[in-house]
Amino acid sequence: MAAQGRMARMFEAYDRLSTREKVLVSGLLLGLLGTVVGVVWMVISRQIEELELANEATRDTISDIRQAQQQYLSNQAELADAKTQLENNNLKLVQVMEREAGALGIRIQNFKENRRALTENYRKRKKSSDDKGKAPAIKDLVEESQTVTLKKISLEQLSKFMRALEQQSAPVRITKLSVDTSLSNRQELRDVKLTAATYRMEEVEN
Repeated sequence: MAAQGRMARMFEAYDRLSTREKVLVSGLLLGLLGTVVGVVWMVISRQIEELELANEATRDTISDIRQAQQQYLSNQAELADAKTQLENNNLKLVQVMEREAGALGIRIQNFKENRRALTENYRKRKKSSDDKGKAPAIKDLVEESQTVTLKKISLEQLSKFMRALEQQSAPVRITKLSVDTSLSNRQELRDVKLTAATYRMEEVEN
């Protein structure tokens, strides 16, 4: 009731104002109302902008997580493929090297074989067997390498030979290379020592 009384008195006072005073008061009230509306709109706009930024950050985070997940799955698939390739590697390195060299007109002088285990699961297996009896079979990653000597070949022949070896379906890598060039022709190689290696998973006897 008191509020209604105050409102009635305000309207009565407004009615007693002259036309010019009413215009001034109305202008002030409209200006005040516009200011309030402007402030409210600014606050709401800022909140909307903050929400949009938060949503954008969330979307970016989700996108990063999905990309990391895809990369993880891709890496897992590559590891599984590599493991399968190593376990099924039956490549005969000497035969492959002789075949690829013969196709390029290269004669291999000699072969020197070397084998080494790159992991030491067999040591753990041996220790476990000594302590607890017979242990289950465990495979190690083994490197089989062949070091060869090549005489009087061209740089192009060597390049094609190395590329042919590393393009085998089984994993083959050139791990060492020593070249002695001809003094009269840099494209002619007098003496080449090359080591090629292949890798497989197998049980190691020690």
